[in-house]
Amino acid sequence: MKRTIAGAMLTTAALALSAISALAADKITLMYTASAPNLAAFIAKDQGFFEKHGLDVDLKLAQNGSLIVSALVSGSAQVGIPTPVVVFQAIDNGVDLQAIASTNVFPDPSAAGLVVSKTSGIKGPKDLGGKKIGVPGVGGLLDVVMREWVDRNGGDSSKINIVEITLPQSADILKAGQVDGVASVDPFASRAVEAAGGTLIGNYLDIIPDGTVASIYTVQTEWATAHKKDVAGFQAALDDAMGYIKTHDKEARESLAKYTTLPPPVVAGLKFPNFSTHLDPEKSFKFWNELAKHRGLTTKDIDLKAFTVRYPGE
Repeated sequence: MKRTIAGAMLTTAALALSAISALAADKITLMYTASAPNLAAFIAKDQGFFEKHGLDVDLKLAQNGSLIVSALVSGSAQVGIPTPVVVFQAIDNGVDLQAIASTNVFPDPSAAGLVVSKTSGIKGPKDLGGKKIGVPGVGGLLDVVMREWVDRNGGDSSKINIVEITLPQSADILKAGQVDGVASVDPFASRAVEAAGGTLIGNYLDIIPDGTVASIYTVQTEWATAHKKDVAGFQAALDDAMGYIKTHDKEARESLAKYTTLPPPVVAGLKFPNFSTHLDPEKSFKFWNELAKHRGLTTKDIDLKAFTVRYPGE
């Protein structure tokens, strides 16, 4: 009887401590787009790695990176996963932001590029003048890199009719004839080829140097300064998730399907990107710094060292 009472007391105490821990966890809203590179965040949420490091993280889906930056500025999100080009434009306009981790680096083994309809008459970059091309966020990574690729290969990106779409729409709007082509990445690029009868005419991501980051976990500098422990915990949770992904393929794909709302059969055949969370100021961002300035998206170089929050001990 005494053991039973003692056991009950210990259980009650453990539950109380757990409740206190939950209450003490800092609440963080993380905004993301529906893409495979963000898998570490999905795993950190589903497998309890955020909670393990004292964080209460709520994931919220956004249509594009510009909306994510706006949420960071307004305070409706504390962490977001936009692309570097979008973040650099915001910094150039006076917004104080920092990167605390990355999602993946190039080269990317998954399919990506410009997918065009069979009736568009587009064979290559030189044929894009006057054509309507959908991009997931004007001024975002896929838009800017696609334009640079066109200009480097004999086309004129200024003559393209660019319209904004969301990545999950890629196949549907191409099939409906609402656009002549879409700048897309897997799993949406492959689906645009298979379900909409599109043709992949070139992978514009090939112009990006190896080691360059694709998307970044971004925060306001003021928030990062006031929440150093949370930043370190967030980074540690992502690293835990990275280790889990390597040994739990089934669970990883289940989380990916859950947060991107993609059909499980599509996710099952998806090649994972080159995941990497740690940042190096020069190697990670030099290409984006130069490209943003070259394309007239920024007026000055970004201070990459000040922008990058390194992992503890680095």
